[in-house]
Amino acid sequence: MITSTTYTLAGDIDDAATRAIKAEVYLVPDVGAIAFEIEDGAPARMILKHKEEVAIDRGELEAALHKAGGYRLG
Repeated sequence: MITSTTYTLAGDIDDAATRAIKAEVYLVPDVGAIAFEIEDGAPARMILKHKEEVAIDRGELEAALHKAGGYRLG
């Protein structure tokens, strides 16, 4: 079964940032799909799809965000 996990991102996230983040986060093992929810005045949310029995490694995710341009989990 496929499930999703939502993470809040710190800082300003725009279209260029989402492209850079996707390029790096897709390299994290077990990530199947990535979507973003961006609303004015609210922290951006990154939604990762993955198999239900798999937990995304937070350390690898944080490293990918940093590599994408110094982005961080909120």
